[in-house]
Amino acid sequence: MGNAIRFPGGSPKGSGFLSRDVLLSAVPRIARICALGLAFDELLDEVCREILALSGADGGCLFLSTRDADSEKFLPAAESGTLPEVSGAYRPGPALEHLLDRMRTEGRVRADDLSLLPASDPLKRLLDPFSVRSALLVPLRFGTRLLGFVALHVTDAPKPWGGEVLSAMDMVAAILSAALERRRAEDRLRASEARYRFLTEHSPDLITLHDATGRILYASPATLPMLGVRPELMNGSPIEGFLHPDDAVSVVAEIRRTACGEKPDASLPYRMRSADGRFVDVESSSTPFPEGPEGDRRVLRVTRDISVRRKMEARLVESQTLSTIGMLAGGVAHEFNNVLAAIQGSVELLSMHEGGNPQVRPYIDVIRRMADRAAELTRQLLAYSRQGKYAPTSIPLARVLSETLPAIRATLPPGVELSSACDDALPFVHVDIAQMKQVVMGLCLNAAEAMTGGGRFSVRAYSEAGDGRVVLEVSDTGPGIDAEAMPRIFEPFFTTKGVGRGMGLAAIRGIVDSHGGEIRVVSREGKGTTCTVLLPVSDIPAAAVPPSAESPSAGAGRVLLADDEEDVRGVVRAMLDTLGYEVIEARDGLEAVEIFRRRAAEIDLVILDLVMPRLTGEAALGQIRRISPAVPAILVSGYDESGRIREIVAAGFGGFLQKPFRRQDLGKKVRELLGVSNGPAAG
Repeated sequence: MGNAIRFPGGSPKGSGFLSRDVLLSAVPRIARICALGLAFDELLDEVCREILALSGADGGCLFLSTRDADSEKFLPAAESGTLPEVSGAYRPGPALEHLLDRMRTEGRVRADDLSLLPASDPLKRLLDPFSVRSALLVPLRFGTRLLGFVALHVTDAPKPWGGEVLSAMDMVAAILSAALERRRAEDRLRASEARYRFLTEHSPDLITLHDATGRILYASPATLPMLGVRPELMNGSPIEGFLHPDDAVSVVAEIRRTACGEKPDASLPYRMRSADGRFVDVESSSTPFPEGPEGDRRVLRVTRDISVRRKMEARLVESQTLSTIGMLAGGVAHEFNNVLAAIQGSVELLSMHEGGNPQVRPYIDVIRRMADRAAELTRQLLAYSRQGKYAPTSIPLARVLSETLPAIRATLPPGVELSSACDDALPFVHVDIAQMKQVVMGLCLNAAEAMTGGGRFSVRAYSEAGDGRVVLEVSDTGPGIDAEAMPRIFEPFFTTKGVGRGMGLAAIRGIVDSHGGEIRVVSREGKGTTCTVLLPVSDIPAAAVPPSAESPSAGAGRVLLADDEEDVRGVVRAMLDTLGYEVIEARDGLEAVEIFRRRAAEIDLVILDLVMPRLTGEAALGQIRRISPAVPAILVSGYDESGRIREIVAAGFGGFLQKPFRRQDLGKKVRELLGVSNGPAAG
């Protein structure tokens, strides 16, 4: 209870009795002191002064109870007189417990002459070491609870405690007990208010109090971080001013229902307007509040910002969408690429035999273009689902732009201008050249198509300040993207134009994400759009620029070809035939192994499809290598379902061809493995 407060002296020592006038005047004075708003220590000081004067004792102590989790203790709150250390007599133990029990049940404990008490008396045992002759213990009680006690002491001569003194002390004890309990209740109330104020002011959730119409009577400080609005600006305002117009009716209706005693919904999601005009996704729960001073109904609302949760939910939905599209893309890629391999291969072979017939050539070109578009769509699906396989290399981004922008300029519609700028000192990026060209081409075509009435767009490449990433930026002066469409721009097949082509930004973001990059889109209606791609700097040494492709030359050798698709197998065989190779066909991996076991000495190269019944291409090569460890092999696949193409190729294959592939790519790969240098082109 703090430091001890000394009693400031008493009545003349040994006076024995006080006049009735002194007693009658002391009690009201003590009552007035207790009624004053004094600090607690000051209150005890003044009361003790009056008690000592009233009782005529030489000194005394005031003890108050303290409760902890395990026990109740009585500690000195004030002491004074001729025996300043007498409070130490009331040390915890059996004797004090006995006296406390007596005060709880009998009231005050009185001893006019301690020397007459038996040695076993608990009061005598406690006070004998301090030369106390007379003592009076007066309990301070509130109801059945012992708040503390007053201990008065007289030294040297015995003191009979008269009836008037005892009665006066009983009245003083009642007054002091009530004052102490009131002070303790006030302290508990202040502590409770402080706790709830702390919780309210430091809660990340917004706590508001409303009347039945929705008017805000109180808003917690969480308004500032959540909405950017100071709470005092919300107090007294209608809640409609801080709501999205589409949500105002439902929010106010819920407040009115709650005020009328109806059970509110568990939570109500809606949008609140922030200081900068944006809308924040929130959800609130409402609770009826005790009525106001005029009997007005109140509603307490706890509102939580769920923007982050909504973003996480959107990411989860997107992840599930990606997974679904990934499964779809895998099935499409596996089946459709086999079909495209046969179509594109057949078109190439057909174009070799059309003999310059002007009536045939246009149809062959149409088939080729449509097959190319179908193959591109498959690649976009795989790119969007982050499952497209690519062969990255460390290159300058300027190389991608220099090889892509000329073709884009040639296809721009009239009235659309393109400008470009690239920092020559840019660090290298580790990217797949073909896919990065797809990113540049897609962003530029989006910009050009957006400016139907003409305009300008620019392509820039520079280093980002701070993180040091390489930035590709495409900006246009088109009409921009409206706020309603902006959240959907990365959805597959979504377009803000009348007619969309392919996967658009969805595939571009898939490519960027698969390269560890980031894409940002900023747009304002009537102010154009800026798409920014940020790519990490490569920490892998730059690769040499590959030589330009040449026409396939005539080859020689015998090839074992295994593919379970008869049409694909027939087209690939025809390609090899036209390249000068002799072909042995196998319908699956097991048949390929059996043929190779019989004719290993005749076979110079093995071409195996990855996915085949009975025995996969990987397993078939394992058995073939046990027969002839050095035979070169090429792996072919329409889709890397296992995600292990690189691992499989590195484990024994000399190369990989992704279906659909061209006759030129097939011839180049075969020549590489057979060690044949480029020669004159075959017919």
